[in-house]
This record gives sequence, C-alpha cells and structure tokens, in this order.
Amino acid sequence: MACVMKRRFYRQFVAILTLGFVTKPLSAADNSGTAAFSFLNIPVGARATAMGQAFTSVPNDVQGLAYNPASLVTMAASQLSLQHLSYVEGVTQEAISYGHAARHEGFSWGMAANYLRVGGITRTVATNLPTGDGFTEVGDFSTYDMSLGLSGAAPVTDDLFFGTTVKLLRESLADASSTGGAVDLGVMFQANEERSWNVGAALQNLGVASKFADAAVKLPWTARVGVSGQPFAQWLLSTDFVKREDLKGEADIGAEVTPRRFFSLRLGYRYQLTRPDLGGLSDFSAGIGFRWNTISFDYAFVPLGDLGFTNRISLNMRFRPHLD
Repeated sequence: MACVMKRRFYRQFVAILTLGFVTKPLSAADNSGTAAFSFLNIPVGARATAMGQAFTSVPNDVQGLAYNPASLVTMAASQLSLQHLSYVEGVTQEAISYGHAARHEGFSWGMAANYLRVGGITRTVATNLPTGDGFTEVGDFSTYDMSLGLSGAAPVTDDLFFGTTVKLLRESLADASSTGGAVDLGVMFQANEERSWNVGAALQNLGVASKFADAAVKLPWTARVGVSGQPFAQWLLSTDFVKREDLKGEADIGAEVTPRRFFSLRLGYRYQLTRPDLGGLSDFSAGIGFRWNTISFDYAFVPLGDLGFTNRISLNMRFRPHLD
C-alpha cells in the first residue's frame, strides 16, 4: 500500500510540476513555480540534454533551434530531428524539428513541434462522509502541453547571425486550458571558424497567454548566454548561463569527445543557484551518439534523484547541401 501511495504521489507531483504550480517547498526561490507552461523548460534533443543543456552557442545542429534560433544560419545542410522522451511516472514527450539551410549563409528557416502528455492522473474530490480521510477518488484525467514554432534566421555580418521563432502554445488540464503566443530572439557570433568558437545569446518565451480557469498565466521567459568551441580536434566544450523567470539561474557545462568519426561520448553538469532537493546525481547528464553517413542516433540519460531517471533518444537526418 505504501508503495502504491508513493507512486501515486509522484505521478500527481509530476503533473503539477509540468504545469508550473509547484509551491515554495520545492526550491528556495521566492517566486519558484509562478509561471505556467513549464514544459517549455524541459530540454529538447538528446545531444543537447546530454551536454547539460549548454547549447546556446553550439553550431550546425538543428537541435539548437530550441535554444537559439540564430543557430539555423550555421547549418551546413538541412536537418530533421525526431525525439522521444520517457520521463518519470509515465510522462512522455515527443518533439520534431526541421531546419532548412540556405545557400551561402543566406536566410534559413525552420519549424518545430513539441508535445508532452501526462495520463492516468487520479481525480480526487472532497466528501462529507463521517468516515475516511475526507476525500474520494472519482476516476482519472490527463493533461497535455503543446508548442508549434516557425523560425527564421539570417546573417547580419559575415560573423554575426540573428534569428527569431514565433510560437503557438497550448496547455490543458482536465476541463481547464490556456492558449498563448510567444517569441524567441537569438544572436550568434562566430569568433573563430577554424576551431568553431562561437558566442550565443537568446531570449525565449516572450509573450502572453489566456487565463487558466480563473487564474492569470505568466509564461516562463528565459535568458541564455553561452560560449562553445573546440580546444582540441576531437573535443567540443560548451558553457551557458541561464536565467529563468521563476528561478535565480544556473550555470550549464557540456563536453563532447568524438574518438571516432561515427561515435561520440557526452557529459553535462548543471549548477543551479536555486537547487531543488532531488538528491542523487540529478545535476549530471550523460549520453552517446552514433553516426552513419547522413543519419545519427543520440541517447541521453538524466538521473532525477528520488524521482528516478529519464531516457531520451533522438534520430537526426542531414540532407545533402544544395549544389551551386
């Protein structure tokens, strides 16, 4: 019975966490959990996740679209990425992104969709019965979150790129829902093309949303700045500082080593100024990547302490560049 109650608690906890209504005991920040649409803070892309989400300045990967739309300009060829996330307690996330690379670093565009669902949440209502604990279960309900985005990016100078994404957002819990719109803005500066040193910055989720039932809704705006590069031929290092609307901030660090052309190892670490008490190795992430011709497969493993762990996989396809 205790095990069943614990699993039920975790499942309801995850549903609440997904919707951004977590109360103060989860973290030390006074305004923690005050923004809705918190699924937008769940990382997209197995490669980016394995590298600690330090992806604001990483070039030539369509997974970067979720972190900085300006990265579209750096793609050598058009790319398609499909992702599946197995989150805790039956929560699943599916994402797809496509980036169309322009010739000679001209105007590039992209599209992305992100869908997260939590099913089988127990509905509990208060009762006036003289016995029991004052509550009774009356079936199940589900919740989902969805984001659809259209992106565009272009060079400002030979080394400076600008990009933007316009997003339609939808969040639903049982009979209540909210719809919103948001914009992402990003820039990337190519400091050293030979060693792939780049500096990137982005503002994400700037927008508005309708009321959720009778409650006003704030979007979880995010500010990111990062640096990445290759100090050695087979190494990629990246670091980000991230400030979200409802958290004090975090420093993300990622590393990728590619000992063989077809194989990569990745490791990430997130130092959160507001530290959730999840225990274990929840600040770390790890992953691997395999590549064959124009197809690559990425896997990321992220422990969440007492909540368990998550598995994320991505399938990425690169199309041959246009010939002049």
